[in-house]
Amino acid sequence: MARNTSAAATSRLRALLALLRPDSLRWIGLGVLIAVSSALSLGGPLVVRRIVDLATAGTTAGKLSVLAVLFLVIAVATQLISVVVAWFATITAWRTTNQIRLDMARHVLGLDHEFHRRHTPGELIQRVDGDVTSVSDFLGRVVPKVVGAVLLVGGMLIVLAFVDWRLAIGMAVYVLLAAAVVARSRHRAVGESSDEMGSYARLYGGIEERLTAAEDLRANGAAAHAMGRFVEDSADTMDSAVRRERAFLRLWWGVQGSVAGGSVLTLIASAALVERGVITVGTAFLLFQYVLLLARPLEDVVQQLETVQKANGAMVRVIDLLAVEATIVDSGTVDPPHGPLSIELDGVTFDYGDGETVLSDVHISIASGRSVGIVGRTGSGKTTLSRLLLRLVDTSAGTVRLGGVPIGDIPLTDLRRRVALIPQEVELLAGSIRDNVTLFDPEPTDEAVRDALRLAGLEALVDAGIDRPLGAGGTGLSAGEAQLLALARVWLRDPDLVVLDEATARVDPRTEARIEAGVRQLMSGRTTVIVAHRLSTLRHVDEIIVMDHGRVVEHGDRSVLADLDGGRFHHLLELALDMDQDDTLGDAMTR
Repeated sequence: MARNTSAAATSRLRALLALLRPDSLRWIGLGVLIAVSSALSLGGPLVVRRIVDLATAGTTAGKLSVLAVLFLVIAVATQLISVVVAWFATITAWRTTNQIRLDMARHVLGLDHEFHRRHTPGELIQRVDGDVTSVSDFLGRVVPKVVGAVLLVGGMLIVLAFVDWRLAIGMAVYVLLAAAVVARSRHRAVGESSDEMGSYARLYGGIEERLTAAEDLRANGAAAHAMGRFVEDSADTMDSAVRRERAFLRLWWGVQGSVAGGSVLTLIASAALVERGVITVGTAFLLFQYVLLLARPLEDVVQQLETVQKANGAMVRVIDLLAVEATIVDSGTVDPPHGPLSIELDGVTFDYGDGETVLSDVHISIASGRSVGIVGRTGSGKTTLSRLLLRLVDTSAGTVRLGGVPIGDIPLTDLRRRVALIPQEVELLAGSIRDNVTLFDPEPTDEAVRDALRLAGLEALVDAGIDRPLGAGGTGLSAGEAQLLALARVWLRDPDLVVLDEATARVDPRTEARIEAGVRQLMSGRTTVIVAHRLSTLRHVDEIIVMDHGRVVEHGDRSVLADLDGGRFHHLLELALDMDQDDTLGDAMTR
């Protein structure tokens, strides 16, 4: 067990050093500043020792004044450089950890759909920002103090060894005993701190859950129960906080007791040694001041234990997240021919790693420039197929080709440029209308953005001004306008393959008609794949693909399949005639 713990600590240290390497010169400079600060802290008591020894020997006031001025200069310089160390440590830590944040955010965005399916956005935000903030606190506050403490104690022992080796041994014994007191109390304090962090996580998780479900709780009269659970979680958190505070108070009193005991023992021992003529009065003062200096690093250890505990866990999570390898590897070097992209699926099988096959031996061939509607029951694999075309996931078996090129051979930047998705749920961001159309890309001109909005049927937004800000989540636009704005994004990119994943499922008939008109215009000159939720969406497509339990059960020209007696699509159309016009394909297929 001890060997495993040591190996884990060594691994984390190596990982930490790797993270510090890009800013190594700054960290070396910080180390030099800390060394200078420690040297000045040790130099002040040496000057005091000299003053006391000269004063007891009857030296003139002039010499003592010079030493007093020197002591004052050292004291002021020590304070100034301490401020510089704190400022430089904070800046350096934030520079390093901001780069870590960028690396982690880039890494997470590059991970595949399955990873994001297993991890919630809240969890990833905590790991990318919260964990890195804990590491930043550790680097900016703990590391400088630990390095300073080590240099201070080491320098102190070296100075005392030159003065009298017996004093150095005595000080070393005292340091070891004080460190033992802190280490013995540390485990209890760290355990209570960990319990408190867990109770806060449960409290905040419960608050988030109940706020999210506030409407349901009020509507069903469960508000009293929610408040009762909140009170229970709050009480548990308060109990944990009190236990943690008690544990740290015991640790603090242990440190103070060690310092007080050391001071008393130093005074007694110094008085005896001075009386016997072993050391001078100035050396006794030096020894006493050094004991008082040790109080600072010991108190720092107590104050920063929580930071160390949080950073330890955070560093493990940061390393683990960076170690996750993306299954979507960007190693492509072949760009398909220009123009609309043909689509081929050759024996494609897919599952999400849970043993449940979503697609099974799918064979599809779609010529370039054709428009295709995909229909099927919920869970038949329609959305998964659209993800394969965008390479958000990779096949478990078989090959997907776009423009005759295996999709894995196409560079992801080219693939994202030439294939666009209009999803069922459009994500809008806090920013201007322009920002939401360009997704914060500064390259498109304002006129290009306005043209894209007009083509999507959003002249009203153009008239209102593309710099008009939207709130978080697209506050200020209706669901229909949001869907049309997604259409404007595609017009701006001008891709060669467009995938619509049930883009009209959540809009009213009037907005659906506007979207359909925009989609018909968008179909011209490009390949279009429409995952259908409503029959009306497929009125103008060239081909239909019917899927059932992960297999293609019907594929052909829409007009042919519509007239094919006994066919799946023909059956759907017949069922739809008996339903209201707003009924969906999912409703029809269950009849």
